[in-house]
Amino acid sequence: MFSKANIDIDFAQASSFDDRMPERLRWLRRHAPVYWSEATQAFILSRYEHVVQVSKHSELFCSGQGVLPGKINAKIGMIDEDEPRHGEMRSLINRGFTPRMVRQWETIFEQITAEALDAIASKGECDFVEDIAVPLPLILIAEMIGIRREDRGRFHEWSDAMIGAQGNLDDPEITAAAGRAALEYYGYLVDIIEDRRKNPRQDLISILVRARDEGVLVQLEDRDEARELGVDCSELQRGMNNDELIKMCVLLLVAGNETTRNGLSGAMQLLIENPEARQRLVDDPDLIPAAVEEALRLTSPVLSFVRTATEDTELGGVPIAEGQKVLMIYGSANRDEAQFDDPDRFDLDRRAQHLAFGIGNHFCLGANLARMELRVALREILRRFPDMTYAGDGPEFGSSALVRSVKHMYVRFTPEQG
Repeated sequence: MFSKANIDIDFAQASSFDDRMPERLRWLRRHAPVYWSEATQAFILSRYEHVVQVSKHSELFCSGQGVLPGKINAKIGMIDEDEPRHGEMRSLINRGFTPRMVRQWETIFEQITAEALDAIASKGECDFVEDIAVPLPLILIAEMIGIRREDRGRFHEWSDAMIGAQGNLDDPEITAAAGRAALEYYGYLVDIIEDRRKNPRQDLISILVRARDEGVLVQLEDRDEARELGVDCSELQRGMNNDELIKMCVLLLVAGNETTRNGLSGAMQLLIENPEARQRLVDDPDLIPAAVEEALRLTSPVLSFVRTATEDTELGGVPIAEGQKVLMIYGSANRDEAQFDDPDRFDLDRRAQHLAFGIGNHFCLGANLARMELRVALREILRRFPDMTYAGDGPEFGSSALVRSVKHMYVRFTPEQG
């Protein structure tokens, strides 16, 4: 039983997101929706309305002082930039996520999905995470960035190592592995960036590099230097230097891989545990987009992000001082009883706006891409393996304070006959 005496934990620690977290967040929503956590040194936001309010008012709650929970102060790219820089960088990367580009990626993703399902079709069982949920988004984002086919295994290892550090900074082995992975990935990206300057392709790196070559981007690396030289950067679209390009590729690796991986695993978990809903999708695949939205709401692949108060303000009647942090718990907001009827139920007929992709000016840039991936993957899995069920006890979770981390989920199904 929770009370103010035992509710406070470090919400930035991966180990805190255990089996007791749903009940803890339920208590917070009811009794202390804007709760100062001494352990976290941040206000914990558990209700939908407060997460929306913070997300839509970046002038009061900024991203520029970091978005990751905990004591990580390193900038990770566009996601922790404020305006106008955030908008400038977003407009550049948007070139790889236009409706036309998403349609192009969908054709590629359909082939990626077919190959992954072909590989397990005759076996009748697999680890859903390692055999389906990992390779599908990983290969697509590798294609978008321009990772060589023979290096996809390393790409997977880098991703897991870097995301593993979040919430585990007290483990020197994990943090050292994350540092090594980051250095290797950075070095690899520098080579790709330089190659695309000489040999552009139809990938995201080429799009960004080409923007500079076309004169859209200012080539001055340092903004102070630009001002000293009399360049009015407010009238020009400043470009991403190599450091920013690399940060963007790290962000794409995590946002385009880890989150979709866990979203797909979570969606399949819900379908296995709700066989009536799954049968409706088998009978009527047109319902799959609705299932995707409901699965995103219930699984909330991104657990939390931080914002910083830019001035003295208040939220839900609670005063917040300039410089204090607020931690938005998306999974709690997406199960807020004040926003959703019977919020823990998987309801294919629900038509409600969730916050799995955020809201406001930092709304997930790759939302349409992720939706496409989940829609295509679920459509093909249900078409080919409609009776997929657990072969073990269900999903096995890893530890993270940033993403819903599913490590394994063993399933069985009727094998296809060759």
